[in-house]
Amino acid sequence: MGELRKRLLLWSGTEQVIWIDIDSDTALPEPISVAELERLLMERELESIADPFEDKVLREVEAGSPDQLKRDEAWAMLADYVHDPQLFVRRHRGTIVGSIIERHGVTKQTVYRLLRRYWQRGMCRNALLPDYLNSGARGKRRKPNRTKLGRPRVVMAGKGRNVTLDIERIFRRVIEERLLKEKHTSIPDAYASVLNLLRAVQPELPTSELPTLGQFRYFYGREYHFTDTLPRRMSAVEFAKDFRPLNSTSTTETLGPGYRYQIDATIADIYLVSEHNRSLIVGRPVVYMVIDVFSRMVVGMYVGFEGPSWGSAMVALANTVADKVEFCRKSGVEIDASDWPVKGLPDVVLADKGELNGTKVEAFSQAFGVRIENAPARRGDAKGIVERYFRTLQERFKPYASGVVEDTTSRKRGGHDYRLDASLTLHEFTKIIIAGILHHNNFHTLSKYDRAAGMPGDLPAIPVMLWKWGLANLTGRLRTPPEKLVLINLLPHESATVSELGIRLFGCFYSCPEAIREGWFHRGQGRRPTGVTVAYDPRTADYIYLRPSNSLKDYWVCELADRSRRFRGMTFWDVWILSREERRSDVNAASEALTERGKLLEKIESIVAQAENASPLKTGISKKDLGTQIRVNKQQEKRQERQKTAFKPEKAKQVKPAEVIPLRGMKQEDYAFPDLSDLIFKEEEDD
Repeated sequence: MGELRKRLLLWSGTEQVIWIDIDSDTALPEPISVAELERLLMERELESIADPFEDKVLREVEAGSPDQLKRDEAWAMLADYVHDPQLFVRRHRGTIVGSIIERHGVTKQTVYRLLRRYWQRGMCRNALLPDYLNSGARGKRRKPNRTKLGRPRVVMAGKGRNVTLDIERIFRRVIEERLLKEKHTSIPDAYASVLNLLRAVQPELPTSELPTLGQFRYFYGREYHFTDTLPRRMSAVEFAKDFRPLNSTSTTETLGPGYRYQIDATIADIYLVSEHNRSLIVGRPVVYMVIDVFSRMVVGMYVGFEGPSWGSAMVALANTVADKVEFCRKSGVEIDASDWPVKGLPDVVLADKGELNGTKVEAFSQAFGVRIENAPARRGDAKGIVERYFRTLQERFKPYASGVVEDTTSRKRGGHDYRLDASLTLHEFTKIIIAGILHHNNFHTLSKYDRAAGMPGDLPAIPVMLWKWGLANLTGRLRTPPEKLVLINLLPHESATVSELGIRLFGCFYSCPEAIREGWFHRGQGRRPTGVTVAYDPRTADYIYLRPSNSLKDYWVCELADRSRRFRGMTFWDVWILSREERRSDVNAASEALTERGKLLEKIESIVAQAENASPLKTGISKKDLGTQIRVNKQQEKRQERQKTAFKPEKAKQVKPAEVIPLRGMKQEDYAFPDLSDLIFKEEEDD
């Protein structure tokens, strides 16, 4: 079997073609008949292969580089002749080559070398590029010998040494044990461990012969690609969240607007004050956002002090089915229905694993046909759309609001604490958030939005525009069950107690006609359950919703009772704050009362001890005589007490009257007020 040769067709005619051997350094164009070529193809003695010079020819050449200068110089030499078919004929080729030599002053070997390169590499201008790309044997390992590879040392003492196979084994061991793990050391520390091992193995090795830190770094970068080392140097969650290549986008998971929502919460970087007392700083609010994945529309929100949980997430989801005009009006913002045209439940909700994960979610999902998807733990990138909106949201109000969180609470010792600048209430902060949402939905242009197939070019990437286009052209749809029913079932639920005073929740008492008819509040003979399940809206304490059965359709509206009238008009957050203050005051007062009670006991014990010491022994008295004596003694004590405690008005001071001298020796009568105590207060004698 003969040697396999690779040939390239240069020219084709009706009877013959011209080709050239691309592997030979002395090859020249050779003719072959068309019939012979067809026979070789039919008998499969010829087969097509990929161009071996493709990588060398199809590359970009930098302007002014040696590659470009050499290529253009060679092309200027051959450009006027390479398209002449006579160049393929041997007897004419010599004449043409002679003309090139005479015109450009080059040697015959140079002309034939350039023509051969031009023919063998595809007959294009880049075929004349020099092979500088192969210079230096880039990517190939050098074989170390006695001569030190690399640059000679200039500053460091000694000549150094090459990295041998023994040293490479030590390098690999240290890299595997210290660098390729989650809690890894630094490269200099790993290099220090290498030196320790080398000294232990070869203690006689001089310092100048030790491998350098640069050699260790070079070996690490050459043998361990970062795509392999990166996942091993961090946790799987961190790699997936921050470094994993992104193969798709969130929009590809949606069928249209209203199909998939993302929900998440953040703690706003601002401190707020209390609604009923602006001198009280109540902390940082929690902001929940629900965003439609397809259009990036904000479809629901929640702002309050309830931490990220089922309760606050449900309030945000309830807002997706609320009438946005009425919702904004309650917050003091007037809008048109077209400014926020969203109302209904989606098909899928993507949330954090902890919040929408439990029996309450399953009941809601089954009742309204909403599938709940939970992102992996600590994977905020799974909800990238809503996460990115949080950053935009905070950037809008932070430069203008007071009480905004700074890097430190005090820039220097004795400096001002930014928390003391808090001035916004929850109601005012909610108005700011609503204004930001309206701007985002109606005017914000999504610069990196990946458009769906079929979107017109004149459709701006504004959330409300994308929302309307998707509803009109795609399968997006919103299911709108009765608003009140959805709201009640989405509200947080809690266990409440029942007594004759009412239904008690968070220290507030409630009542409803249904419970009164059932006799829950009758005293003595009342028939009531010990506990019930109620739904409550954290935004108002005026009403709660009692669940009389397991049916999602049944609920009783309970109103705040007069006993808890002080809580009317408050939110439950205000109720919790006020109740906590009251409990704190009561506890402090009770603690002080216990201290004073100890003093009271000391006084009582002192008085009793003195009385016991002053009382004589009572002996020799029978029980019958003792009872008689007690009754007599009690009457006497009462007379004395009456005389002592009776009200006697003070008499004005008068001049002492003259002495009365009785006439005829008559006895002087007593004109003083008579004592009628015995007559008035006389009690019947005991039998």
